[in-house]
Amino acid sequence: MAHAYWFKPKKYGYGAAPNTWEGWAVTAAYCLVVWASAAILATHTGSRAMLVGMASIIVAATIALVVIAVWKTDGHWGRNAVARQDSGKND
Repeated sequence: MAHAYWFKPKKYGYGAAPNTWEGWAVTAAYCLVVWASAAILATHTGSRAMLVGMASIIVAATIALVVIAVWKTDGHWGRNAVARQDSGKND
């Protein structure tokens, strides 16, 4: 059974942290994509096209991670988001 929320907002600061296995799987997949892109770049240092391609993949993966995290986070992101939710204040 899939959980409704895969991430929970950070208590302090901005962002979210994985809370379920699905959130950890998305985070691990992102890390794997970034690591693989860096490994490919390390072996193809002279190719400008490869640099642009791998940078594009990393940017796309980062955008996808942020969109999924925002969509599947239980609550709001932002400074002291958990404290605001607990007190009932939602700016």
